[in-house]
Amino acid sequence: MYILSNSFISPQFNDYDSEIKKLDAVLKNPAMLKVVALQCDLFSLGKVQVYKGEKQIIDDPVLDLFKNPNPFQSGNQFLWDFMFWTMLGNSYCYTDSNIADTNYNKLYFLSPGKMYFPNEATICKDKLMLSKSAVSDLNKLTIEYRYDNGESIKIPISKIITISDLTNGTGNWLKGSSRIDALYKVISNSDAALDAENVNVRFSGKFMVAGKADPNDVSKIPLSEPEKESIEQKMNGRKSVHAVKSLIDIKRFVEDKRSLQLHEAYLNAYFIIGSMYGIPKDVLEAYNSSTYENQEKARAAHVSYTLQPKGNDFFQAFSNRFGYTDKNKRIVIDWSHLPFMQVFEKDRAQTKNTQAQTFQILVKNGVPIEEINKFLNTNFTINGTVNTGTN
Repeated sequence: MYILSNSFISPQFNDYDSEIKKLDAVLKNPAMLKVVALQCDLFSLGKVQVYKGEKQIIDDPVLDLFKNPNPFQSGNQFLWDFMFWTMLGNSYCYTDSNIADTNYNKLYFLSPGKMYFPNEATICKDKLMLSKSAVSDLNKLTIEYRYDNGESIKIPISKIITISDLTNGTGNWLKGSSRIDALYKVISNSDAALDAENVNVRFSGKFMVAGKADPNDVSKIPLSEPEKESIEQKMNGRKSVHAVKSLIDIKRFVEDKRSLQLHEAYLNAYFIIGSMYGIPKDVLEAYNSSTYENQEKARAAHVSYTLQPKGNDFFQAFSNRFGYTDKNKRIVIDWSHLPFMQVFEKDRAQTKNTQAQTFQILVKNGVPIEEINKFLNTNFTINGTVNTGTN
């Protein structure tokens, strides 16, 4: 029987070794890094937009903020970083001000391995906050953010927007669980397969040369050192034909590297890691998909089902932070401008065309428009009025 301790179930604050291991797992394993880069690259192609009701606002100051979040990053790199840190488990976005203006505000993602939470945060990490004062007290706590040179700054928790990859409901509201914890063995197997392939490649160019002797002839003595050196020099020489006194046997150190299927082991690890993050097989491109259209649909579905929910959470937090929700304004991220998203637009157009044709048929057959709209889930009118079906 396995006994799970509370420290295992609940993500712990100030676990620097764990954060460093996760970062190493991403940056030092090709399969893991390829999955993360693919996901981050696709997320960074999104466009940040602002709406008031159903009307898009193209000159809102928050748009300039997300284009230039800080002096060192562009808007695309900022989006890339959000998905990167989220895939590691948690993204912590420092928001300097609640005013959506680049003159007053700066946005930075914090490295979890440099964040030191106070003991007070540990005490209340899983408590139910049932009053505004309890939430306010938590937000007043400060974390210590330590730089590489030993210096540090204090940052109020209220200035940090936290988004967790899985959930923050496993015992720590400010730090959620990470999928990487479940992938360490897969990543380790991938590393082992690459190491084995490296060894086999290096040894594939090496040969073992041995003289063939009759086991029944005991008069023949083993090769002396000068004879061994002579054979090695001749085999490494430029001559294509060698005359030898006795037959020799030549064997490769690696006879058949393909039988080890090391490349397949790497691809399998890549596929498992990608599927863990909800990336369809056709998007991973580790295996050949049936058609180009399937690839495009897979990318579009991936955006809708995997990237969009994370983007919604992140930018809803900014809408709340900047008071946009109270003004009936919302900050969103959208990928509809990308070519592969036109697959959905084509499907929508075909659906509307089918609805229009069905509408015409039903009208000609005298079906009341109220019933037609109910059947098609539409709100059609005829000459600006709703036809009741009576003359």
